[in-house]
Amino acid sequence: MSDDVSLKGARGRRVGHRAMLAALTAVAIALSAQPAIAAPGDLDLQFGTGGVLSTDFGGTYDWAYAAAVQPDGGIVAAGVTNGAGTYDFALTRYHPDGSTDPSFGDGGKVTTDFGTSFDWAYAAVIQPDGKIVAGGVTDASGSRDFALARYNPDGSLDPGFGTAGLVIANLRPLSADTIFGLALQPDGKILAGGTTFPDTVALRPNGDFMLARYTADGSPDATFGVGGVVTTDFGKESWDEARALALQPDGSILLGGSTNNGSGPGVLFGADNLALARYTRQGILDASFGNGGKVVVDGGSMVEAIRALALGPDGTIVAAGFVNGEHRGDLLLARFDRFGAIDPAFGTGGMTVTDFGSKSDRLEAVALQPDGWIVAAGQVATEPNADFAAVRYDPQGHLDPSFGKGGLATFDFQGREDRAHALVLQPDGAIIAVGQSETNFAAARFTGGTTGR
Repeated sequence: MSDDVSLKGARGRRVGHRAMLAALTAVAIALSAQPAIAAPGDLDLQFGTGGVLSTDFGGTYDWAYAAAVQPDGGIVAAGVTNGAGTYDFALTRYHPDGSTDPSFGDGGKVTTDFGTSFDWAYAAVIQPDGKIVAGGVTDASGSRDFALARYNPDGSLDPGFGTAGLVIANLRPLSADTIFGLALQPDGKILAGGTTFPDTVALRPNGDFMLARYTADGSPDATFGVGGVVTTDFGKESWDEARALALQPDGSILLGGSTNNGSGPGVLFGADNLALARYTRQGILDASFGNGGKVVVDGGSMVEAIRALALGPDGTIVAAGFVNGEHRGDLLLARFDRFGAIDPAFGTGGMTVTDFGSKSDRLEAVALQPDGWIVAAGQVATEPNADFAAVRYDPQGHLDPSFGKGGLATFDFQGREDRAHALVLQPDGAIIAVGQSETNFAAARFTGGTTGR
């Protein structure tokens, strides 16, 4: 073999080594450019900006209380703004990736003034045709009343609903009534649940659960309850506050909240207990549920409340809220069977109380994943700030250690008061929590991933 041939072979080998090195370097660069696999409870960086977003309506009270998903995957958030100087219904719509939908309302935002100073939306549902129903309260009559607004998918008011898209339901004169939950029946009728109390100054005001049903055009349904409305009192001079509504598959209707009916001291000193009521399709208390249609459970503290409900496929009822009061509370989950009895197989004696060591832990929303695991959202407040919080539990009420840090995922919007009021689960398992960040609408999307089975 000549030296010339040997040189050519050496050069070829060097060129081959360089080519291989270049290829390996390119592969390494490409791999490093791939996003790391997100763990359950991590922020989804493909949503909004770094997994979060906020929307400013120009007010000091721009807070979202409800969220719903439209058939095309768009996310509608509803709440309140005082950007125009009075409190008005406020809605915005986001694309599935968290970007604002400029085709909705005015640049992605809608505000609705019922003509007075206090219009506040707490609930929202999406009809099968994509129309949006928002519910809350207005003082247009001079007293606070149930208020509804229905919007077309583009955010314009639906003139075929109520009066020019608005319904002001003065169902109980001289009372203050607020919707906190909405549900749609399969026949298109609208259920609205909340609280009513006398609109007068009283040493011990008596608040009651209140449930109303409307026809598809916004008229009170005279076949439901008495003239379209039913109220439930858990005890003389008790303060009963309904904050959550759920429609069961058989048409039964659940309201959840709190009562301080007690036997005297509860009313006098505000010892609130967990409270549920179930009604038939006709608006009558269901005698097969609890004690004559009502359930009262002592959660073991002075002040406790249900803020959200979710229904299991076996008829069980999962309730989320807090114990130990609003300003020093702990997270609460409780599960009831289909007859209203507390489920001893869940948590400890039917309840799971979670203390993350902050001064105001509370849950405002809850949903069940298809595999039965429980996702809830609310707030964890480590002084001096309160943060968005999402938590996940297994079907028996134990924290999922694979989610976030020990079952808890949080985000600090750098505001003093960040709180999630609602959540939606997307088809891919992602968890979107919606609420407030100081003075703005806020949302965060957390990855769902696999559960910690």
